[in-house]
Amino acid sequence: MAQLVKKRRPGWALLVVGALVASLFAVPAIAIDDDSKPDAKATTSACVGDATGDMMFSDVSEGHAFRAAINCLAYYEVTVGYGDGTFGPNADVSNEEMVLFMERAADKAGADADAVVGDFAMTGSDPVDRGDMALLIGRLLVAATTDESPFNVTNNADGTFAVEGVATMDYFADARSQLNRVKDSAASALYELGVAEGTGMGYFSPASTVSRGAMAAFITRALAHTTARPEGVTIQSHTPGEVTISVRDANFRPLANAVVDVFSVSDTRIDEAFNADGSCNKPRLRGEGDTSPCEIGATDAVTGLSGDYSPGTIENVQPGGRTVFAWTGEQGDKVENGAEGLASISLTETAPATATNAKVTTDLAKGANRAAFGSTITVTIQLVDADGGDAGPPDGGASYRVVVRSLVADLNAASDDLAEPTDLTATEGSSVSTSTLDVDASGKVTFTITAVDPDPNDDDDPDTGSVERVRVTYAVTQVSGPLVDPADPTSGQAAVTDGTDTVMFSDGMSVFKSAVVTPAADYLAAPGSGSANNAVSVKVLDQYGKPVRGHEVRLTGSADSAFPSRARRTDSSGTVRIGYSYDGDGVIETVTARTHEAGNTDPTTLTAITGGTATVYWYATPEVPDGQTTMEVAAAILRVANVEKNIVVTAADGGVPQVLVYDDNDQFVIGTGFVTMAAFEEQLAKEDGDDPDNNTVGVTGYDPNDATKVARFTYTVVGDS
Repeated sequence: MAQLVKKRRPGWALLVVGALVASLFAVPAIAIDDDSKPDAKATTSACVGDATGDMMFSDVSEGHAFRAAINCLAYYEVTVGYGDGTFGPNADVSNEEMVLFMERAADKAGADADAVVGDFAMTGSDPVDRGDMALLIGRLLVAATTDESPFNVTNNADGTFAVEGVATMDYFADARSQLNRVKDSAASALYELGVAEGTGMGYFSPASTVSRGAMAAFITRALAHTTARPEGVTIQSHTPGEVTISVRDANFRPLANAVVDVFSVSDTRIDEAFNADGSCNKPRLRGEGDTSPCEIGATDAVTGLSGDYSPGTIENVQPGGRTVFAWTGEQGDKVENGAEGLASISLTETAPATATNAKVTTDLAKGANRAAFGSTITVTIQLVDADGGDAGPPDGGASYRVVVRSLVADLNAASDDLAEPTDLTATEGSSVSTSTLDVDASGKVTFTITAVDPDPNDDDDPDTGSVERVRVTYAVTQVSGPLVDPADPTSGQAAVTDGTDTVMFSDGMSVFKSAVVTPAADYLAAPGSGSANNAVSVKVLDQYGKPVRGHEVRLTGSADSAFPSRARRTDSSGTVRIGYSYDGDGVIETVTARTHEAGNTDPTTLTAITGGTATVYWYATPEVPDGQTTMEVAAAILRVANVEKNIVVTAADGGVPQVLVYDDNDQFVIGTGFVTMAAFEEQLAKEDGDDPDNNTVGVTGYDPNDATKVARFTYTVVGDS
């Protein structure tokens, strides 16, 4: 498999590439070593503030992958669309369009357009390819960045591109083999800068055309490295507790020496920041650089030549968050209209997460209990905090001992029956290795395990049942410093959670083993009368986690569900989609994928497929009790859908699911303290639907039929005081 690789030594080695993956931006470019990653990605964006508004192109849907980039490009007037209200996001970019895009982008970035497109100024409808695109965007960044830029893009003496501070640039194997040195280095520079992500599987696809939507993404990512920012004041954060404030004129050019007033308020008191008349409630606010927030004064800070100002670390950022406001004006101007017209951003707690555990995981395919000989399994050790989020290492670092034991099977072992075999006998080739690994600054380190076929001449004859196996067991233990004291998380280092596991490598024939069941909707309103429809996708996998084609599947579930009477077969991807109807009341339904045992065709003897279940919540809308205008609910959380502002809970009278709907008109509490809706949603996002502690949400003043009423939602972790 061709991959993005790190240049280890000078030279332009050619790599053999496989089949081209055609999906644009499907996945980030994949590296073969831990250092292969974008090393110069922009920390702030050109697409903030007013540049995030909807430009109303009729053919750019809300769910379009490049919608935000297209709207941003139109804000900067790099594009106006086709003049009929459309943008044509899927159309190829022609040479003529490419030149226009780049000339306009250069103008907004304060660069010389001729330096970007001078010898490329050709017209015509021929589509531009990704190699030419990389060259032109690379030129744009050379013309628009300087030594004052976070990352300066330059040309070497031979015309190749370089990114200041990146000594050895990653490169795409197919770009290295198909492009000249200059264009290849441009593709590498764009990867390091986070402008180009490749087309998946480590490819750049230099000969492929570029859609107008993809071009919008390329250009807006490039503009992030320039001074282009929206007109007026914008504020962004890329380091915990720190912000960058930008001031630009009507042409998006930096305004130097612009006075900036900065003040902040705890998110728990955000509703108290401004008085009813729009003036500032100064006792609730904290000024940055001036003792008089909400007024442009002589001691307020000013922007530099870049048009930017960074006030340093914002103090008093505590759990629950802190909102920072920024604005500019003339001496003596005061805030008169509340937050209207002010740039703002909510910062989360600045204290670094404390690692309490080291989580060990593998990239073994989902549903697999075997790995094929010759394949490589990556094991990741990641420090995590008490909530399961990634955490960095303590000051003294963190080291882990890894012991890997390989046990080679008796070559006359019985056929691979998918259960853990008991007939493995240590033979020649068995081994034990020990190493000590240090986590990096992100709290992560990886190692790999593999096994080769001990007898590659044995073709795994299904008639004799001869299957070779190698059992590889790894054990991860913490070795540096004392372990964390639960009473004082800062006292030591993280112990390992589930640090021992076994991977069985085999040459067994593919055998159906498990399934993954995914409902089209996992919570739906119970119909009450009539019926409602849903669908379920079932993906059948073999012992290696690979799809099984042509496998028969049937579904069972609630007594009120009507499933197809005939079995359906999986397609080439191992997947079958089965629709069904439901005509019952609120219930928690378990949908189960079933099949026949091998060789059995009796329709009455279906067995559940391992892992082949999913939960569907048919919910009822809560009802306000007679004689009351609102209601109270306190129930265990089953499912969270923050995008839809829905929380699925169990009803107090028997477990019937109900849906609570919230919006930014409501109040939110975690434990005993008020928080913002964003902080409330962040906490809800940690719910996985199977939480054994049954964390609860309570709501008072709730009317399911009137969203204008202010309800109070309280999240409680079971066991909290």
